[in-house]
Amino acid sequence: MVVVHLAVVVDIGAPVPVVWEALTVPARVSAWDGVEPVDVPPGYPAPGQHARWRARLGPLRLTLHDRVRAVDPGLCLASTIDVAFVHVEERYTLAETAGGTRVTSDNAVSSPVPGLSPLAHRLTRTNVAASMDRLKAYCERG
Repeated sequence: MVVVHLAVVVDIGAPVPVVWEALTVPARVSAWDGVEPVDVPPGYPAPGQHARWRARLGPLRLTLHDRVRAVDPGLCLASTIDVAFVHVEERYTLAETAGGTRVTSDNAVSSPVPGLSPLAHRLTRTNVAASMDRLKAYCERG
């Protein structure tokens, strides 16, 4: 299985607590990321939890499996994400800046389906960049 590393860094003109809530409160996640919570456990996110979200890929409705690996409130959220043929080891890190918050989305992307890794990498690269743009816009709107 081919694993490709991809990282996206964005500076957001909002304080860390606002950005953290956007990443961790299911209703807020839905507001900027377009996913719908299907089965998100109480107290999300906590290590060991398995949350399920409904996502879209064009006309397709897919279940996104979000297995939380690590949480350091306000600093780091790490999950294993599986959706369709895409597997991502994802880590968000937050750092306070003079103008707000720097968010890094660090991802190791692969596909368990032989031959689909290049497509998984392209889709994830596009999705992560768009997702970070939506997160920035949402947090800066207040």
